[in-house]
Amino acid sequence: KGVVPYMPNNPLGRHASYGVREFAMAAIGNGIALYGGFIPFSGTFLTFSDYERNAVRMAALMGIRNIFVFTHDSLGVGEDGPTHQPIEQTSSLRLIPNLRVWRPADTVETTVAWAEALERSDGPSALILSRQTVAFTDREEVDADLIARGG
Repeated sequence: KGVVPYMPNNPLGRHASYGVREFAMAAIGNGIALYGGFIPFSGTFLTFSDYERNAVRMAALMGIRNIFVFTHDSLGVGEDGPTHQPIEQTSSLRLIPNLRVWRPADTVETTVAWAEALERSDGPSALILSRQTVAFTDREEVDADLIARGG
C-alpha cells in the first residue's frame, strides 16, 4: 500500500499492475529477463498459471531467469470458490522441461526456494505457495543444502 506503480508519468515506480493479464505479465517478465540487468518476478493465483503457461514454457525453453510466484495452492481459497481451486496445475507445471518447481512446506523452505531461484541463471523457477498460514516444520536444524535438493 502507498507504493505507486511504474507508469508513464512515474518511471520510478517499482512494480507494474497487470490486472487479469497473466500471459502479458509473464511475457513482459521474459522480455525484462532477456533485456538484462534485472531479475523479474511475478505473482498470481496458482489456478491462473494456465493462462500464462505459454510464456512460462518459453522462459524454460530459452533458459532465462524469470521467477513465477503462484499463491493460493489449496482447496481453502476462501470466498473465491471452486473456480480458484487448483487441482492439476502443479503437476502440469512440473512437466515443463527446465522449469524448476518449488512447493515449500514452511517459511524456512520458502526462504531456501527464493534464494535458489535468485541464484539460478539457466532457467526459470516457480514457487508454489499456500494462502493459509502454515506452521513451521519441526526440524532439529536447518540444512539449506538438503532443502535445496528437495529433502
